[in-house]
Amino acid sequence: MEPTGELSAYNQKILRYEWDSLIIVIAEDVDINYMFLAEAMKKTKAQLLWAKNGQEAVDLIKVNDAIDVLVTDIQMPVKDGFMATREIRAMRPKLPIIAYTAYSYEGVKEKMILAGAQECLIKPFDSRQLLITIRKYLFKS
Repeated sequence: MEPTGELSAYNQKILRYEWDSLIIVIAEDVDINYMFLAEAMKKTKAQLLWAKNGQEAVDLIKVNDAIDVLVTDIQMPVKDGFMATREIRAMRPKLPIIAYTAYSYEGVKEKMILAGAQECLIKPFDSRQLLITIRKYLFKS
């Protein structure tokens, strides 16, 4: 996304990955995967909240209107990413939801978009791809 004209202070910070005022929930049940995502977002200085399953993500978002983004795995215990995304979308229609999965079976991305995610990344993806994807949905026109 190329900046055009006068940008708000918020959008300038988003473009520079200065997300210190943002709260991002990462829904991931595997510790090493969470650590990869947290490291990828470290430079943004966003506050990260870790949900270890889809139900924890739903619960966090239900009680915290200040959450700005959900980054969620699809395969998780208790409640998977599909179910969690549908519930969260019903509660927070405008919340950016970025999903990811290691499973590239046919239709998985489309199924996740239908559940309410804006994007669905297929592993492996690099940290730059993740940040660019999140940034796209934080930018306010």
